[in-house]
Amino acid sequence: MKKIKRQQKNLNIHLVSALAILVAIVSPWFDVSISNHSFVKSYVAGIGIGVLALMTLWMRNTTLKTSFHLSWLKISWLSLFILGTLSIFWSVNVDFTITKWMIWFTTLCAFIVGYRLKLDEQTLIKLSWGLLIAAFVIAGIGLLQYWFDPFKLTQATAPASTFGNKNMSTHPIILIWPLALFLLFSNKIKHRQVWLLTISTALLMVFLFYAHTRASWVSVIAEIILIVGFLVIKRNTLREWINWDKNKTYASLSALGLFLLLINFNDQGWAPFWASVAEASSGAASSGQSRFEIWDVAINMIQASPLFGTGLGSWFHNEVQSGFGTRTVAFYQRAHNDLLELGVEVGIVGMVLLLIGAVFLNRAIFKIIKQNNKTNHWFYFLIWVAMSGSFTQMQFSFPYQLAMPALLMGLYLGLVAKQSESFIPAVKTFLINTSAAYHKSIRVFWLVLILIVSAIYVDWVHTYSTLNSLQKYGKIQQVERVIPSIYHLELPNILNAVSVAYFKINQHDEVLAVDEQILKFWPKTNIALYRYANLMAQQKKYDEAFKTVQYLKTISNKGFFLGHILELQIYQITKQPKKLEQAFLALLNQGDFMRLASDSNRKLLLNITLREKGLHQYSKQIRDSYQTP
Repeated sequence: MKKIKRQQKNLNIHLVSALAILVAIVSPWFDVSISNHSFVKSYVAGIGIGVLALMTLWMRNTTLKTSFHLSWLKISWLSLFILGTLSIFWSVNVDFTITKWMIWFTTLCAFIVGYRLKLDEQTLIKLSWGLLIAAFVIAGIGLLQYWFDPFKLTQATAPASTFGNKNMSTHPIILIWPLALFLLFSNKIKHRQVWLLTISTALLMVFLFYAHTRASWVSVIAEIILIVGFLVIKRNTLREWINWDKNKTYASLSALGLFLLLINFNDQGWAPFWASVAEASSGAASSGQSRFEIWDVAINMIQASPLFGTGLGSWFHNEVQSGFGTRTVAFYQRAHNDLLELGVEVGIVGMVLLLIGAVFLNRAIFKIIKQNNKTNHWFYFLIWVAMSGSFTQMQFSFPYQLAMPALLMGLYLGLVAKQSESFIPAVKTFLINTSAAYHKSIRVFWLVLILIVSAIYVDWVHTYSTLNSLQKYGKIQQVERVIPSIYHLELPNILNAVSVAYFKINQHDEVLAVDEQILKFWPKTNIALYRYANLMAQQKKYDEAFKTVQYLKTISNKGFFLGHILELQIYQITKQPKKLEQAFLALLNQGDFMRLASDSNRKLLLNITLREKGLHQYSKQIRDSYQTP
């Protein structure tokens, strides 16, 4: 009897949309004393997309022959993933490599999901709606924060929506908003849907304007230029693939009017938009200088390990522990340039693989655009626009260090890879005889892998939940309980913030307890060593303070002179004028002190010269350098 072939099942597109919306919503809504927005999103995205990828594998037909279509697009991006995975063997910090690899694994799983979706027009419309709803959620929460601030969500800078940082909140929107034009031009979107779409898109743009992040503004402008340019080039064939009517005209004009009206208001009331633009532009110089300093440190790291880098997630470790940090670049968790950070992690080889992957991605999308299916070519062109805008943004920010942009990129890559296979010949096609046991082993392997990833995330969830509880109930001295088996990349930053908070209110035991854990993991953490030495001096444990200060002086970041100044202050307290003068002159004669010292460092030094008779003669020199650094 002839065997009936089982019909191929496809993943329900609503599950992908639901996950995107969920990732947009989730945040530390309740554990607000210790907030880690990006981590909450990373474990929801990582576990969620892993489960969806596993579902797609379970839905595959267990045929006796399995075909593998190998394209240059797949080869280039898979090679980059493999290089990142192998970097664990030369990583300077294996724990951080695992943390970063989990984000890359999210991208891989999203690629699998996107590759296995049914790519008809109805699916693309549903997917676009789902992703746009996720973007609308981000913008809606952010606008409410900006206007009314009704939530307890912590924000580094408002409006941060559910991301804790307004810069981070714009990353997914840059990747999603162009899809609104795919829906707007579709003949399937009519009547009230058009008004809902256009008004919501206007609010997305209002949120991006309120965020006042120059990287997102530049990215949106670049995306708009690409879209307008494409429409101009295709102007003679627009009617073939664009559905337009009076309703869409009225809705679009109303949305434009709403946008132009709202950008003239800020959280205080009426404020002409040009004033906001001028304000944002005025800070460009100082912000740009900060970025250049970070990038200079990143370039130094790449030069030190040029070929294969120092492992995924190693930027933060190199900055704090490997002597690359400076006074101004001392505890930055990210390089604020994804291309440079990739170079730090996997070297020039990794950067080249990324650029090769981008070339083949462009080639695949342009092949799709040239085909006769006008609806499809518009959708994939907008995907290209979205990724181009995001790639522009990543030169000034860090979208792909975060879960949601990483998920979206993997999803888009999967869609493009699948669609382009119809038009681009395979490098190699394999047809392999398989058995039911083979398919079962693949499923079990992925199940075990996703369970391991989930277990690591659960351990980190326990870490931050316990830390929040200890902070809330005043038991932070038990902080050793929160240290996970695999150190999460963001944990040192969180612990440092906790220590700083207690240091400011003079709760010394709590500071020492937290800094002990920081120094166990990172013995060369300048600021933690300074706090420890400072507290030892306050407790009159001068021998321990001197010992720590001497060590701090030998490993201090470039331009970090707090250890030297604390040494002078201890000599003052213990009334050792000769040693004070010797240490003072040694510091003053350092060739880079006057050039690199901060204003606060010079002010502290000035106070010392004013209090010590033997150092009065140097007061004018210090004062002049402080007033005109």
